[in-house]
Amino acid sequence: MRLDSVEKTILWIGATLGIIGESIVLAVSFSLVAAGLMVLLGLILLNCVYFLEKTVSDVMAVLLMVLCLICCVLVPVWYTGAIALPVIAACFVDKIRLCRCLGIFSLAVTLVLSVCLGKLSVIPALITLGFLLLAYLVWEGMLYLMRTNEMTNARLENALRASAVDAMEQRTLREEIAKNQSVNEHNARLQERERISREIHNYVGHTLSAATVTLDAASMLVPNDQDKALEKIDVANSRVHEAISSVRSVVRTLDADDDKIELSEYMKSLERLVDEFKMDTDIKVYHNFSQIDSKDRIPMRDASFLSSSLSELLTNGVKHGEATIFVITFVYDGKNIRMKVQDNGCGFGDISVEEKKIRINNGFGLRKMVDQAEKWGGTCIIDSVDGFTVSLSLPLEG
Repeated sequence: MRLDSVEKTILWIGATLGIIGESIVLAVSFSLVAAGLMVLLGLILLNCVYFLEKTVSDVMAVLLMVLCLICCVLVPVWYTGAIALPVIAACFVDKIRLCRCLGIFSLAVTLVLSVCLGKLSVIPALITLGFLLLAYLVWEGMLYLMRTNEMTNARLENALRASAVDAMEQRTLREEIAKNQSVNEHNARLQERERISREIHNYVGHTLSAATVTLDAASMLVPNDQDKALEKIDVANSRVHEAISSVRSVVRTLDADDDKIELSEYMKSLERLVDEFKMDTDIKVYHNFSQIDSKDRIPMRDASFLSSSLSELLTNGVKHGEATIFVITFVYDGKNIRMKVQDNGCGFGDISVEEKKIRINNGFGLRKMVDQAEKWGGTCIIDSVDGFTVSLSLPLEG
């Protein structure tokens, strides 16, 4: 079926009513046989125009228009032409405006022919032509309103469809944002968990380990040298307090609004860390912390990582490498923080790169150190051929 628009549907309905109207005129003014033929042939041809293939429908349209013009010649009165107008307008559905103009032209030619044949005088012919033009204008106006209404409905439908698509996109976007926010919050919690575990492992763990060693030494000295034993107990007690202080520091860092520390104050904290290490081990440690006097503030995240890494490297150097001397170099240039820790321990020795990676991965402290530095866009380079050297570099946030 080819009634795919409101305009074509109106044309088909108007043509059907026009054929019926012409048949009534023929029945009243001419004969019932002509009226019956008009109805039968007109409706067959009209439906062929609309429901058959284009090539056949064009032929049927010409036959329908000829049939209507014959009716106008048989009954040459003004209302016959007005009734025939929608039928002729409906003949070529793919060329709607052209066929309506062709209908007016055909009816005008028919009127001229009727005058020439003496079937109609000039005055009635002019009146008939006037009514034809009036009918044409009314028909055009009605179709224009129909087209305008159809276009308006189409625009509204497109707008509603676009609004629905936009609403769906907005909903999808909100869901994606919520999902990303949830993932970011989850990652943030994991990062905080890693940082707290690192703080506890490096600060609290090392401090309590030193306190345990000191208490073991004090227990051995009690039978022979009680004064020395009491001195060791005092040292162990101070270590336990330091561990408690470290736990509180972690909590304060988590609650702090400004998660930064002044560089000069940070250097003092590193000096205290080294002094405590030297007091516990009697090992020589050389550093340049006192030479750095800057009021710049560095992220607590970076400061905490470097402090825990230094504590880890000092402890591992004595415990695993049997080092007796450490050299620590700290460099700050406003954009990056670099720290190098060297010792004279045994290191890994002359081993392959693959074996070196395996040893680093097997060690919790070194593996976490490398992973964390790379995660923050920095580097952690380990050289273990001559002694043990770890070079850490972190870019400052922002």
